Formats: sequence, C-alpha cells, structure tokens
Amino acid sequence: MNLNSTLGAAYTLKGALPQGMKEPKPPKAPTMPKKPGMPEFPEGDSGHPEGSALQSGPDNEPTPSVGSARWLNIAAIGVVIGAITVAITQQYGYGMAPSALGVVERSALIGAAIAPMLNLLRGMRPNHYAIAILAAVVGCAASGRQILDHATGDLTLDPNEVVFGRPMFEWAFAIFLVAVVACAAMLLWTSSWRAVDRGLFHHRGAARAFAFSTIVWLSAYVILSLVQVIANCGVTMCPADPSSTGAQSFEFTFSVSGSDGVEASISIPGFVTVMLGIGLISFIVGAIVNARIDGGARHTPKKPVAQDVG
Repeated sequence: MNLNSTLGAAYTLKGALPQGMKEPKPPKAPTMPKKPGMPEFPEGDSGHPEGSALQSGPDNEPTPSVGSARWLNIAAIGVVIGAITVAITQQYGYGMAPSALGVVERSALIGAAIAPMLNLLRGMRPNHYAIAILAAVVGCAASGRQILDHATGDLTLDPNEVVFGRPMFEWAFAIFLVAVVACAAMLLWTSSWRAVDRGLFHHRGAARAFAFSTIVWLSAYVILSLVQVIANCGVTMCPADPSSTGAQSFEFTFSVSGSDGVEASISIPGFVTVMLGIGLISFIVGAIVNARIDGGARHTPKKPVAQDVG
C-alpha cells in the first residue's frame, strides 16, 4: 500500500462519519516535567521575548519577591550615593584633594552600583550580582590598604577626613563587606531572580520613578568625580596622602524678618546646598522620565492576537 492510497482511505473514512458526529481531537503532546532551577513564568507571561510587555499583579510586578528585590536594589544605590556624597563634600567643601586609593575606592563604589542599576533596567539576574561582588573585592583591597597604612604610620589622617568619629576609608571598607554579604543573600533568595523580569521599562509603579531618580543622581556624581580628579591630578597619578586646605568660604545665607522687626538668619555651606539641589533635580528628572514612559506606553497600539481558524 502506497502513501496516496493511505491518504485516500483516511479521507474516505472522514467523509463516511455519520452526520452530526464530530471528528475526534488528536491527542495532546506530552508535557515535559519542570526541572529544578527552571525559571518560573508568571501568569500572563509566556517567557518569550515577543510575549506581553507588561506583567500583572500589584504595581505590575511579576512576583512579590521581584517587587521587594527592586526596592532593595534602589536602597543599595542610595547607600552608594550617600557614601559618595560624603566623599565629594569633603573634597569640594573642605579642599581635600583625591588620593590614589580614594579614587580606586570611589570607582569601586560606582562599579558596585552598576549591578543594581542593571537589575532595575534589564531585570533581576544572578550574574549582575557577580559584578557587584567583584567591585566590592577591589574596594576592600584599596580601603584595607589605607587602613594598614594608617595603622603603620605611613598614612597621615586629616581631620576633615573623619566622619562620625571614623575615617572615611574605614566606612568604605565596611560598606564593601556589607555589599558582598548582601549579594550573597540575594543570590540565595532565588525567588527574587528566577521569575521572568525584563526590567522597569516594562513595569509600572513607584519603584520605576525612584530607580530613575537615583540613577540620574549617581550619574551626576560620576561627572563631578571625573571633573575633580582631572582638575587635581590631571592625567597623572593622584597623591597617596593629600591634605585638606580647610572649609571653603562659599555659603548661602537666608534671612527671615518677623513682624516685630526681629531678623533671623541661617547660613548653609554653599556646596551642601548644591548637593541638595542635585538630589532634588534628580528626583524631578526621574519623575519626568517615568511619566513619559507611561505616556508612550498608553499611546503604543497593541499587537493583534493571532486566532486559530478551523
């Protein structure tokens, strides 16, 4: 029996079915069991790159774990911003030139912040945390070297370098150690990065506005750091043990006159005011970018869903 006769017999059998009787459906293909470690696809998302762009759930997050992980990553960027704020204030506000190891430490802080930035923009991935761990190891080596140099007397501690009773390089060493432990904890929290996540460009919510604001803020600090290093060191190596020139005289004075003629005034160091202004502008820019993305998503036509015919 050849193929043509077989197909003809099948066609004849199909036409010979009694009227009203439906042709039996073909059996479904067997499904493969889910292996441990496979990504979890939340409802409404097939995991395919061409799948739906927006997820369902509170604040449009794939899973509650991913939503919580986003805020933790935003907080990590905030810690880096706080540390660099102190360093830039010391150097711009008190005339403290950057040291060679201090530049390495600040670069390592920015490198560690790249991991949460990638997690927020591209989605939670375990390899992003590896970037933060590598940067933290470099930062630990640089700040640890400064701690040893200070203990042996090879590094003179400048009074303007002390923050809350401890030198800044000791605070940096503690931050880098916490970063390594935090990354290890996030890697063990597998539900925070196994779910399908394409980043905040595809998810609405308050986290996106805060993420864009902190990223803009940190980017402004990167520019300030580059300007300061080039202005003080040029293209050569920065000094190993610089000293500060003292507090700068530039400041803003605000005066308020009461109804009884008494005038009150408050003076704020100029650079502190500038730093606060950078933060405020960053939050305004982040809110604007977030609103534009929301507006663009509303005006984007949805792709028609293909329907099965027959």
